[in-house]
Amino acid sequence: MKKDLLTRPFRPEQIKQRKGHHGQMLSYVDVAAVIGRLNETFDHEWSFEVVQHEIQQGEVIVLGKLTAGGIVKTAFGGSGITTDKVGDVLSVADDLKAAASDSLKKCASLLGIALELYGGSKDRQPEQPQTSLPAPRPRPLMPQERVTSRQLAALHSAARRTGLEKRDFEALLEERVGHAVLNELSRADASRIISELSGNGGDHRA
Repeated sequence: MKKDLLTRPFRPEQIKQRKGHHGQMLSYVDVAAVIGRLNETFDHEWSFEVVQHEIQQGEVIVLGKLTAGGIVKTAFGGSGITTDKVGDVLSVADDLKAAASDSLKKCASLLGIALELYGGSKDRQPEQPQTSLPAPRPRPLMPQERVTSRQLAALHSAARRTGLEKRDFEALLEERVGHAVLNELSRADASRIISELSGNGGDHRA
């Protein structure tokens, strides 16, 4: 085990941000970066397993166990259940994978990996809450302005093609439109995000 690597800060380009509660901006690294750090630190000699999982109304929860260098850490992880426009569940399996990734990252933080992003390092200043007044709430969208079912399907398809995990996709939506509720997107916003994910400027309105 290479102990000096456990708490080494991640490079700035590896650190992403998403909106949290009360308008705070939260810093995080994706699960691929954490797996890379585990591989580097323990020479690929580590394991992770989901000890148990639970599917609740609107959320999935897993308890994961990380074993590395003779050390065992356990932590819970969770993810919201993704539904389509009419409320049908899209893929509980994908939601469980997202919850397992969340659990793995939390287990790794107990070893010191990315601990600074959880407020565990004095070397990094924690994110400060926004002190400005919230922006005025926009008027509700009219039915003809709302995202269409074709656009919702195109959004999910584009996210899968680009390899975005659910949390990263939600973070993208938060950054672009201020929320991550697909059914509350406008047609214009949906078209813009589809074009961005597709890497072109085409119009995807339906």
